Amino acid sequence: MQSEPSSDNRLPLSAEAGQIMAIVDGLDARLPATKSLLHAYVACLTFDDLCAAIANNLSAPGHIRSALKGRLLRTLKEPLDQEVLNCLVEATSSAAQLHKPLRPIVDALHAGIFDTLPLPTQHDLMEQWLDRGTRGALRRWLKAAKAHPELFDERAVLALWMRTADPLALRAICLQGTEGLLRSLMPEIVRNCEEGWLVSKAVMRAGPPDEETWEDIRAKHPATYLYLCAKLRREIDNKSAIDLVLATPEFGYPDTRGLAIWALGQMGMRSSLDELRRLLAAT
Repeated sequence: MQSEPSSDNRLPLSAEAGQIMAIVDGLDARLPATKSLLHAYVACLTFDDLCAAIANNLSAPGHIRSALKGRLLRTLKEPLDQEVLNCLVEATSSAAQLHKPLRPIVDALHAGIFDTLPLPTQHDLMEQWLDRGTRGALRRWLKAAKAHPELFDERAVLALWMRTADPLALRAICLQGTEGLLRSLMPEIVRNCEEGWLVSKAVMRAGPPDEETWEDIRAKHPATYLYLCAKLRREIDNKSAIDLVLATPEFGYPDTRGLAIWALGQMGMRSSLDELRRLLAAT
């Protein structure tokens, strides 16, 4: 089995675990029974040795890493020693810092066990992902922040958005930012967000925007505008409503004509629906 380039971050294995991993390394992947033998041998590892084996074999063949990680995820369904998990995270994080090609493997491992980690360790991983600033790391950060709202760092995400204008950062702000932040950023959200449903989420959480922002929403996201009119009881005349429906794409998700027509129904605009039906039948 290929070991990591440096032994500085290797975790100690018991003698028996060393023997097991040596056997696993020698299994012939071409034989039909190898997969069953691999998982059976891995199941013989204690929790401490399993974590050490994962940390020490980040560069192992994929089927071995998968077997080790799969065993860990199944084991985590029971109460376990949190300190051992902390050691695993620290060792693998150090390895990823020293050897960048290992980062996707380590990130996937950390994401898989994230929910079972102590809060301070979760916070440390969130900081790592956000500081790295890559698309993959940011996606992991967003997923974790959605599952654990107490870990959402509004100031850090705002700083990332101001620095990079990354749409993922703006998405996080729309979904989890405070009302005050959303109100202050609403003009920028409307100008920069290409997804109407995110704009509507932000508006619904922050409250009705000023008139200039309403007009920006109307121009850029007509179906979203009608949806928000229905939700926030904003009046609109029949002609404008019909024009906006016809300005929406007939197909596509989520800013579709179907959403715009739905909004007219929610506002009880029967005459607009009748006229729209006639216009659509004539095309």
